[in-house]
Order: sequence, then C-alpha cells, then structure tokens
Amino acid sequence: MAKNELSRSKLGIVSWVVYDMGNTLFSAGIVGLIFPLWLTRDMAGNDGTFGFSLSISMVIVFILSPVAGTISDVTRRKMPFLLFTTLVAIFATALIGVFSYEASIVLFCAAVILIHLANIFYNALLADISTESNVGYIGGLGVGIGYIGAIFAVVCGLLFYDSEGPVFLFKLMALLMFILVLPLFLSGNYFIGNTKITEFRSVLLTALKQAFLSLWQARKKKPWAMFLFACFWYFSSIYAGSVFAVLYGVETVDLSEREVQLILAVGIIFGIPSGAFWGYLVDRYGSFFNLKINVMAWFLILGLAALLPVFDLPGELWWAVGVMSGVFMAGLYVSERPFVLSMSASDTVSEYFAVYNMVGRLAAITGPFTWGYISSTLGLGQVASMTWLSICALIGFLILVCAKLE
Repeated sequence: MAKNELSRSKLGIVSWVVYDMGNTLFSAGIVGLIFPLWLTRDMAGNDGTFGFSLSISMVIVFILSPVAGTISDVTRRKMPFLLFTTLVAIFATALIGVFSYEASIVLFCAAVILIHLANIFYNALLADISTESNVGYIGGLGVGIGYIGAIFAVVCGLLFYDSEGPVFLFKLMALLMFILVLPLFLSGNYFIGNTKITEFRSVLLTALKQAFLSLWQARKKKPWAMFLFACFWYFSSIYAGSVFAVLYGVETVDLSEREVQLILAVGIIFGIPSGAFWGYLVDRYGSFFNLKINVMAWFLILGLAALLPVFDLPGELWWAVGVMSGVFMAGLYVSERPFVLSMSASDTVSEYFAVYNMVGRLAAITGPFTWGYISSTLGLGQVASMTWLSICALIGFLILVCAKLE
C-alpha cells in the first residue's frame, strides 16, 4: 500500500491547492455573501436568524470534529471521508431555496457542518504533500490560490444576483465547487491494502475516548494549550466578522450589495499573492511569530470597522478594511496549519487538527451567537457587536504574547 493518500508530486500539490478554491468559494460565496442576503432580503430573516443557524451548525461540528479526526487516525484514512463529506455538502448546497424556508435553513446548516468536517481530513493531507522545509510555502500557496474561488463567488454574485436571483446562485456555486474539488478526488489514493478495518462501533468508542483524552492532555503541553485558548478568542471574532461583513456593510454602512461585493473582490485580489508571501515568512521566521502579527492586525481591522460608522469617517476607508482583511486572513490561515503540524507527531496529525478544529468550532458557535444576541436580542446594533469582536481579537493576541514555545 502506498504510504501517502496524496502523492508528493506536482499533481498532488496542484489538486490539493485547487480543492481549497472550492472550499473558499463555499465560505465566501454561500456563507459570507449569498445566503445571508437571501435570508435577510428575500425571507425576512435577521442577524439573529443567521447567527443562531451558524451557531447550531457549529455545536454539531464541535461534537463531531474530534470523533472524525480520531476515526481518520485509527483507520489511517483521510480521502474516503473527505470524498463523502464534500460531495454531500455540495448536494445540500444545490438544494438550498428549492424547498421551504425551514428546509433550506436545515440544508444550509448541513452543508456548513459537512464542509467543516471535510476540512479536518483536507488539512491533514498537507502532511502527505509537504516536508518540514516547504510546509509554509505549500500551505500559503493553497490559501493564496484558494482565494480565486472567492473571486469566482463574487463574479457570480455580480453577474447573476440581480438577474437570476440567489436560488440560481446556490446551484451554480454548487456546480463550481464540484468542478474544483474533482481533481483531488481523482488523484487521491483510495487503496486500503493491508490496513486493518475494525468494527465501526469499536472505532467510534476509541474515537470518543481518544478525543476527550486529547482535550484533557492538551493542558500538559503548555504552548499547545495556550494556542487553543487564544484560538478560541481570536477565531470567534474573525469568523463572526467575516460572515456578518456583508450584512454590516449593507445595513450599518449603507453600502449597496454591489459595492459590498466589489470591496470583497478587492480584498480577495490582494489576498491571493499574500498567501505565498506569508508562506515565505512562515518558512523563514516560523509560524508562531507570523500568527501573532496576524491576530494583532485583526484587532486593528475590526476596531477600525467599528469606528468608521460612529465617527462618519470617509467611505474610502472601507476599501482599506477590505484590502487588509484579504491580506491578513491569508496570513492567519497560512500560519495556523504549519503550527498545528509542528505540535503533532506523524501518527496524530488528524487528531491534532480535529482538536484544533473543535476549538475553532466552539469559537464559531459563540461568535455568531454573540453577534446576534448583542445586535438583535439586546437591540444594541451591529456597531456594538463589531466592537465586541475587536475586544475578542485583542484577548487572543495577548494570550499568544504570553505563550512561550518550548
């Protein structure tokens, strides 16, 4: 049996990078753009509806992430699980808006859950196609090129949102996602060989035991524990800020849907070369150093976004917010993956990524929930929510500053 499920070749690397384009298309196009607009404009939803739907999805992902990662490590397989979760997510995306309002929300939640579970297996494949000397470069290449998927999403929105409507765009983006993830599935190795496949119940029990053990043991590895604690705070702010950016721009800043999409496109364009740039910096100066820079930058970005409408600052500054968001979102993703790999052993990569994803999903529960609660339930508005996100990013940065690598 081949040792790796994805070959350490140009074909393997290219197919891994192209998959990230489909992943980014879903995040930027479905979660960040079309679904919130469809929910609030066409279906009379609000911040709370969107935020609570995301929070419920992330509760489920939070529970399933460590189980999925440990099952992958126990069976020593990633590609079959990646194939299943991605294809079902694409199918669910294509059906949003076809059925009732309630059914469409359920389909959206299912797609979000499955895409996040797929990322556990996808991120773990980075160990197959990279070495210690180029992991930052390849990870950065994936993030940078992955931004092209977001450009596809924005272009589709600009061309078809007004003329064809959001339901058409759900189907179109699902088709584009399928095309972009297909090369990885065709180039992957699915041959099990002599790998021992145990009874599913036994694997599941082992996974649950190992998942909670991994979380418990994280406290013994101080740099890892500090990173997870910081990740909860800064990812909570960045995730909520990114998924509510469109609604914030349209409802609080009073931008048009077209203006918001153009600002998003500019940020993405700057993010593409930034991935390779941050990858170079990670290989040269280390992932932890770059992680701290990017989290600090996000504190400033979110703070600026909160201050602009309060002081009625020039609208041109919104373009600066878009550019910085693209650059430092790329830097964050490029820094995190190599750091998780550096903390894990070769036989626990999926497990570490699962715990990392578990903490990230916990943050993704609290971020959108807190936004919806502050803005809609308490009635304090979106500026108060954005201010809270900036404070969360600052807390995450201070925790990282206090952490010391061994």
